[in-house]
Amino acid sequence: MKKPEQNYALEWLKKAEHDLITARTVLALTDGPTDTPSFHAQQAVEKALKGVLTWHGIAFGKTHDLLALFDQVAEFLPDLARFEASFAAMNDYAVEARYPGDACEPDRIDAMDALEVAEQVVARITQYCGISRAPVYR
Repeated sequence: MKKPEQNYALEWLKKAEHDLITARTVLALTDGPTDTPSFHAQQAVEKALKGVLTWHGIAFGKTHDLLALFDQVAEFLPDLARFEASFAAMNDYAVEARYPGDACEPDRIDAMDALEVAEQVVARITQYCGISRAPVYR
């Protein structure tokens, strides 16, 4: 039986999966926007990192900063360090990509790269927590 914080961590991972589904679906559109899937890719990583912290009962405050969250997660998953440059690039997608007037409109390749990173991070964290992933909707 899992501890309450571990059950809550699994809820974070479920939400991360939902963000991945949304990002995949929008990027599958031929002329779909790139800001929305980039935002959801960032959100998937953010929620997965928060899931690890929750799993261990570690408070993380209110932040969208993937690098700050990774700093807290690094002791558990040091192999995610290979994504630090991507986390830095994806930080802009948390807020700037959501509102008009902001200059964050990733090109298609950047959006697809963000989704690929998110897929890998969520998969690794899900594995770390010892659960199988939800079905992939493609």
